[in-house]
Amino acid sequence: MLIARSGWSEAPPTILIVEDDPAVRRSLLLLLQGRGFAVKAWPAADPALAEAARAAPDCLIVDYRLESSDGIAMLGALRAQGWDGPAILISAYPSGELSARAREAGFALVLEKPLREHMLVDAVTRLTRSGTPPASP
Repeated sequence: MLIARSGWSEAPPTILIVEDDPAVRRSLLLLLQGRGFAVKAWPAADPALAEAARAAPDCLIVDYRLESSDGIAMLGALRAQGWDGPAILISAYPSGELSARAREAGFALVLEKPLREHMLVDAVTRLTRSGTPPASP
């Protein structure tokens, strides 16, 4: 069973990023590593799910549109494995319908691309420290 850690008293929180655009993926990886998070980034859902099975992340950041899947399906697969951590959906194509679907699926937050760095860092920090969703932007 995959259970996310809560709090940061020992090691930095582990963030799992799933983004198929290499430039965006690297940018997110560097941004969050620079803020002290332990980050793993994957271009697709399948290798990310395998990684999560080895070491459950404390937070998931996943793009909605992936080549072989989508972010909502990926979170569903993690939840089916028993992972209960917070998740953030990112999308260049946000809509009210997508936000509603994401919240129903268990996402704490939906962020629009291009991402505002401070909003992402703040959200990840709050979600990994307290397990409570950040205030909506």
